Amino acid sequence: MKSVLQKCIVKWTVRAQSQQSLKSAMKKIFCLMVVFLQCRGRMVFCQSPGGVASNLTLWMKAGSGASPSSGGTLTGWTDMTGNNSFSLTSTGTGLTAPVVVLNGLNFNPVVRFTGSGTNGYRLLGNTSITMSEASAAGSWTGPVTNERGTFFSPINNSGGGVSARYFFRSASGGQLYTGFGSPAAGAFAGYESATPPASTVPVVLTASGTGNVLNMNGLDARTGNIRGGYLTTTMTDIPQIADRSSSDSKMNGDIAEIVLYSATNSTSLRNKVESYLALKYGITLGTATTPVSYTSSAGTVFWTGLAAYQHNIFGIGTDNGSGLVQTSSNSVNSGSGDGTGQNGLGNLVLKTSSALTNGQFLMVGTDSAALTEETITAAIGPAAAIGSKRLVRTWKAQTTGAVSSVNLSFDMTGLTLSGASVATNYYLLIDNDGDGNFTTGTQTYVPASGIAGSLISFSGTSALANGVVFTLITVPSTMFVLADRWQGFTASAVGSSVTLHWNTAPDLPIDYFNVYHSTDGTTFIPIAQLPLTTVMPPAGMSYVVSERGEGTYFYRLRAVLKDGAENYSMIRSVKISASQRLKILSNPVVGGELRLQFHASASESVIVSLFSASGSRQLTRIWSVAPGENLLTMDIHRLGEGLYFLRLDGGHGYETLAFVKSTGMK
Repeated sequence: MKSVLQKCIVKWTVRAQSQQSLKSAMKKIFCLMVVFLQCRGRMVFCQSPGGVASNLTLWMKAGSGASPSSGGTLTGWTDMTGNNSFSLTSTGTGLTAPVVVLNGLNFNPVVRFTGSGTNGYRLLGNTSITMSEASAAGSWTGPVTNERGTFFSPINNSGGGVSARYFFRSASGGQLYTGFGSPAAGAFAGYESATPPASTVPVVLTASGTGNVLNMNGLDARTGNIRGGYLTTTMTDIPQIADRSSSDSKMNGDIAEIVLYSATNSTSLRNKVESYLALKYGITLGTATTPVSYTSSAGTVFWTGLAAYQHNIFGIGTDNGSGLVQTSSNSVNSGSGDGTGQNGLGNLVLKTSSALTNGQFLMVGTDSAALTEETITAAIGPAAAIGSKRLVRTWKAQTTGAVSSVNLSFDMTGLTLSGASVATNYYLLIDNDGDGNFTTGTQTYVPASGIAGSLISFSGTSALANGVVFTLITVPSTMFVLADRWQGFTASAVGSSVTLHWNTAPDLPIDYFNVYHSTDGTTFIPIAQLPLTTVMPPAGMSYVVSERGEGTYFYRLRAVLKDGAENYSMIRSVKISASQRLKILSNPVVGGELRLQFHASASESVIVSLFSASGSRQLTRIWSVAPGENLLTMDIHRLGEGLYFLRLDGGHGYETLAFVKSTGMK
């Protein structure tokens, strides 16, 4: 392969007689190099499960290697490593052949086996490989008589014994086994789990050939009886998929992916493989009792295990090292392969219109609260939403790599919600400080974009920032509906001054505004009255408050209409610190360069996002900063004159600042 590549490069380069033909030649060279780098086999692995390529001896992906790719009866399944070629055989007659199901597991294909009794289909390899550690993702359909649903195993060895190295559910009670040894000799080396997966529940399984590791969804599953101890050697044999033999171990379920290694991986490498499979297939690793973090192929933690939110974890993301591009996702605990929600489980689906860049992830996990409604009071929610109804359950978002706009849907199948099928009744209530109590910090309200059948949609939202907690408002109060007429209200600190900026719906006949101030978030006093002589300016209005020093301050606006009616805004709060870490070196900013000074106490990565006065994200930059003062610059040539806001996210929380861009001309 290498010599062919070299010859083609020389041939096309010699033929390139002009700049245009040179471009054409370079394009051909690039394409050929891509093909070369994607070659599997013993030469090179460009991608691997979780980025773990060393000792990879078998990699079966229903989404990349199963044929036909358009779905239907299985005709072949390619080993991505190039080590094996498989042939499809049956262990009986009159059976249903396995099929490729395109949306079998979290928008990803699976190979579906429908064996019954002791009869079924299997795929036999043709090359002997060493098996020491394995991972698999899929689900069982049973239980049925003699169901053992083997994901994979070696073929029968000579002498009548079977060197068992497989995962399955037993006929005696749905237990989970991994074996390495000879059952015929009475020395089955595996573990009987006291907590087997429920029927049809998808799982990620990992086991090592030494017998001392059996993970189910990221946790040790060896909580039952040890069956015959375990061996400490690996095994070399020809692999097979699905039915282990003609006498038992038929597969009745879905296989999405199988990964084999010839040597045992470390705990951290195993977590990378399990994280890759879990994200791809919407499977939750760990439990509330034992949370598990998810790690990318680059070693970045993109979901930090949290006891309160280690339920129904799912997400979208791109990981080049794993060949993973997941643009749509739901938890398989509440949804199905194509995102259809299970009855009464409030399934969420995340979608992005295009693939995220490498290393970008948006993950969501939920708490264990019920999918019931409660009325928002001052003790459990923001003042602006008092009297509204919301779900008791909350969700936590974690982002990596500054994920922006996504689409979110909520399936209310099987739930009785007070908002019924009226889209204007539903809002995402987002707690931006992430503590989940919705009474401190700031809140964001995202109105539903529509309802189709049982699906409530929220399109193009950029509000799911890292660490936020959100829930669903199901009936807004009259007070909340009025507050929604405020199209943006922000409060940003610069030194000891706070800039308030707001806008309202253009059809509100406003006479004047009152600015209210509070030091406790409860008692507000008016500090200014601003008349509106004509209509609300398109860019909105601003007001600067000079505060008395360090502390947290609260602000609210009151719009008095020309007929005397009142319309109150939501409450915004600002914390003024003794010394802010981020400073704008010149404000207003004249020209196209925004110069920032950032003080870091240690090396860290910070994200600075720039928003227009209307709340639209304009720019995002990520910097690695060193201890001490750092000078950061942003090119804002393309931005027009007006008020803008900066948000800095770092290891010590976030800060917001306001600035004005001006041409400097009068």
